[in-house]
Amino acid sequence: MSNEALCDHTRSEILSLSKRLADGGAHYLWGAEGLKPSSGARQFYAPVVLSKDKIDETSFCAATITVEKVVFVCAGRCLHPDLAGVAPKSKLVPSPKDDANVQRFIDQYQAKPSSQYGWGFDLTPRVIRGDKIMDYAHNIDLTDKLVWGEGCDDTLHFDCGGFVRYVVKQVCGVSIAGISGVPDPATKMNSHNKPMGSLVAEGDTVLPADILVYSGHIAFATGLPVTKYSKNTYYNLAQAEKCHRGSDLRQAA
Repeated sequence: MSNEALCDHTRSEILSLSKRLADGGAHYLWGAEGLKPSSGARQFYAPVVLSKDKIDETSFCAATITVEKVVFVCAGRCLHPDLAGVAPKSKLVPSPKDDANVQRFIDQYQAKPSSQYGWGFDLTPRVIRGDKIMDYAHNIDLTDKLVWGEGCDDTLHFDCGGFVRYVVKQVCGVSIAGISGVPDPATKMNSHNKPMGSLVAEGDTVLPADILVYSGHIAFATGLPVTKYSKNTYYNLAQAEKCHRGSDLRQAA
């Protein structure tokens, strides 16, 4: 296989894996890079709190992580389009203490915390934890809000950087840790003593699986539609973006 054909194949594999993760329902969790809670990794679960007098602490089958002393709790893709029509109808709970579905869930499971392991497809209540977690589409601050989200057991979790690093490591077998902080990736060597990459210049064609770095975000370009690179252009991205959506392929700035 020629070098050009190998590059094309590798780029295709990167986007194929990204799509499988998105289609498979990977969750967003700040600081996570392939974290998968399980009954054998209980430290990755938020402590079970199911009590009517502690509604604002409610959590069930939700992954958690602490980064720089900030506690993050997974939102379980609570507002993802895939969950449209999945009961309970309202994923964001405006008045938890008066919500019949929440009360019913607590009554059923508060004495059975071990049932959060091996949880099925039903949604579970959890209070989203993090640092200014916004639903920008509706201008709602979701921080410390109670939502209904997917159970986190046996589900991969990523933030944007963790998603990019994980996919490249799986497909290429090399680490690109720290690449987003390097002014020119050609000056930083990977574990095979090869340059991590080269910068895309203004006017260059954006190729599939090019890594686009924004202020506070990093993602793969899908390469479709074919376009020239400009920092002011919108691109179709494969990414882990927004805690309430999880990993997805969509258009973003």
